Amino acid sequence: MANNVKLLLKESIKHVGRVGDIVEVSAGYARNYLVPKDLAVEPTPGNVKKVEERKKEIERIEKARRGEQEKLIAKLKGVEVHLERRANEQGHLFGSVGATDIAKQLQSQGFDVNPDDINLPGKLDRVADYAVVVSFADDLEAELKVWVHADAESKAAMDAFAKSKQAETPAAE
Repeated sequence: MANNVKLLLKESIKHVGRVGDIVEVSAGYARNYLVPKDLAVEPTPGNVKKVEERKKEIERIEKARRGEQEKLIAKLKGVEVHLERRANEQGHLFGSVGATDIAKQLQSQGFDVNPDDINLPGKLDRVADYAVVVSFADDLEAELKVWVHADAESKAAMDAFAKSKQAETPAAE
């Protein structure tokens, strides 16, 4: 039983290949995802010829998209995102901030960024500032600051907790 199959890509797929590439993927990935979604076909001479014609059109579209992405990366440098979330008195969030939250905030600011384009440095689960990378390609990246603030109610609880800790410290000495 073959573990891998060779397929001709009809669309560019992140981490797999570009249009017109003949790639070797697992049989399950081909059977369950690529072929049913019409993203890849068997690499017969007829299919290769059809995809080559389509490849020129897609390369033109991707070149235009890359130009737009380069402009967007230039605009994103230095952008800050501010998010307000509920947190406990130690500053831990009730639920973490995800790439979708950041993408929605960037979209509301007028930037066309998808959650797939955002690389998080780990879990964003505390009230703090984080450096997040927006990446469209290996050479198209921008780092932006994400500030996670506590909401008013949580901020009051955090301040009260900090004051109680300060009050305990001198008494213990």
